[in-house]
Amino acid sequence: MLKNLLFGICLFGVTIASAKSYHITLSEPYKIGATQLTPGDYRVVVNGTNAALEDEHGQVQASGSLENEAKKFDQTAVVSDNAKGTPQLRTIELGGTRLQIDFK
Repeated sequence: MLKNLLFGICLFGVTIASAKSYHITLSEPYKIGATQLTPGDYRVVVNGTNAALEDEHGQVQASGSLENEAKKFDQTAVVSDNAKGTPQLRTIELGGTRLQIDFK
């Protein structure tokens, strides 16, 4: 029983340690699905093939899938379209990496 508990704690620690995070600042309001994002600072938490966009309080605002592109991105960029008059956040390209988060 004690071995299982210690193994679970170690596994949990490895899972947390493997998650990477990146900081982005949105300069205007965006929507992801039905979620309205206000301008401000956010943290992108990447864990395996998934990513989450968290606000300054650590609340998950949106989840997306991680994609590896062929070429590194020079800078972090938000890709959006203007559907229905409101900017819809589609992807975030993480500068200095080949990682792109798809929120479609």
